[in-house]
Amino acid sequence: RSKVAEQIHIGFGIDKNFGRFAGITITSLAHNNIEHDLVVHIVYDEILPEDMERLLRTEQLYRNLQLHFYQITSTEGMTFVVPPGHITQAMYYRYLFADLLPPTVTRLIYMDADIICKGGILPLWQTDLQGKVLGAVRDYGEDRSCGRIGLKNGRYFNSGVLLMDLVKWRQQKLTQQLFRWLEQVGNTKILWGDQDALNGVIDGEFRELPNIYNGIVINNTTLNEALDLVIVHYIDYVKPWHIYYMDGNAKTLYWEYVKKSLWSDLKPQDGTTVQTAVMTARLLHKQGKYAESASYYEALLKYFLKDKYQ
Repeated sequence: RSKVAEQIHIGFGIDKNFGRFAGITITSLAHNNIEHDLVVHIVYDEILPEDMERLLRTEQLYRNLQLHFYQITSTEGMTFVVPPGHITQAMYYRYLFADLLPPTVTRLIYMDADIICKGGILPLWQTDLQGKVLGAVRDYGEDRSCGRIGLKNGRYFNSGVLLMDLVKWRQQKLTQQLFRWLEQVGNTKILWGDQDALNGVIDGEFRELPNIYNGIVINNTTLNEALDLVIVHYIDYVKPWHIYYMDGNAKTLYWEYVKKSLWSDLKPQDGTTVQTAVMTARLLHKQGKYAESASYYEALLKYFLKDKYQ
């Protein structure tokens, strides 16, 4: 243990579907930052009892880990614009740390719960924000996003990993500004919820972080395979815990940490849409599991032909 162990504050905002995945992310953080004290703040509306129990056991397991929980019971005064698709109201919980955490917490690394941390985050934690309220990594579809929400500066960040100056956030009353933006602009332009509002309000005034701290991975593409990433972020609605996520390094990495975690009994999850059934069938076929693949196509036929299928 180094003489002075740095205390690093990390935040998650989740609902009941993400307790386990946050647990897997936290396991990866604790595992790869053993010489620093990680203080993890979890803002949530609901956590399943079995996930809560395992989160508390994870805290016991790692001596460098402390967990604090903040339950949201009322969402008064908050405008949630939830676009259709895989995004939920919980994505807006990242706005609430400045208000919910004690004022002694002056900076925070916020992370989505679809992340694996595979290295040390001290350099990220110690990054000089140069007077900005946020540090973030630029998003890969930035031109389209800037055009859509009308940003003039051409810089748009991904909100999955944020280094937050909570003192400045509180001074600027950023939470109110964000909910106001959502109220005014919300339903007209929103595609990526919390991320659009953050970009709309901050409008390019963020400290740019190196890509290794939010290495975006999308199912079946290798955007960042070449980079030596510290933080791997599985964006998109197809997650590495889905049956139909393509085989590759990114998937292998994810399941390595599932196995190290207290959620090692996690089973790959099945989808519920026609699209996911087709993806599953294709992947099984690619893996040489022809009979299983055929059973998915058969289920699709039954679904489309309803009673005509005998």
